[in-house]
Amino acid sequence: MFRFLRRGSRPLKTVLAGATHFGKHRDHNEDAFVVLPEWSAAVVADGMGGLSRGEVAARMVATAVAETLRKGQSAAEGVLEAHRRIREASIAAGSERMGSTAVTLRIADGEATVEWVGDSRAYLWRGGALTQITKDHSFVEELIDAGAITASEAENHPNRNVLTRAVGIRDTLDLKVDSTKLPLKAGDLVLLCTDGLHGYLPQASIVECLRQGGEPAAIVQRLIERTLTETDAGDNVTAVCAAVEA
Repeated sequence: MFRFLRRGSRPLKTVLAGATHFGKHRDHNEDAFVVLPEWSAAVVADGMGGLSRGEVAARMVATAVAETLRKGQSAAEGVLEAHRRIREASIAAGSERMGSTAVTLRIADGEATVEWVGDSRAYLWRGGALTQITKDHSFVEELIDAGAITASEAENHPNRNVLTRAVGIRDTLDLKVDSTKLPLKAGDLVLLCTDGLHGYLPQASIVECLRQGGEPAAIVQRLIERTLTETDAGDNVTAVCAAVEA
């Protein structure tokens, strides 16, 4: 548990918890996550590449980000380090497709820093409303931006899982890590998740799970259980919650 000070107010606490499940139709888990309570930080990654390659790539992202945060560096530096390591491992193994998404959270001085690549997402739950913090690096997101399809049409688009940016892709030497900051207050909750959750569980159900409240550990378990019981759960499912408390 990590405490931080806000000027003119009492210290706030951040409580984090995460969980993952391989889903209904996968025999292994290519998601990975790390929670670092001492840094009030977390990272979620969703590997791709088939067989064990996606699992390896996701684990490399989680490991690299955790290492850089423990050194006092930014999560983005960890994502870039993971990009280098995955590319090198992919080239050495002769793998044509090995990569991962990444979404990270670091809370300090009453402010959340979220950095990401791919379509794993971060959401803010505040005052009974859910707001998406990140913007997917995906083919359908580009179609939405171009006005070619609506957000509701994107949910069932056949290419909704096609990424336009990922960590470790061999033909990309440089990688742009998107970043945003937002002030936090007591009662806020930040949710990180892979598309195995947000791509299957409707947003109304996510809101219902968050509205029921409880400790972050109970919330992530509820989200995963709802995904498994109410959807086809065709992908690995991972969620991390960070609750800001007075």
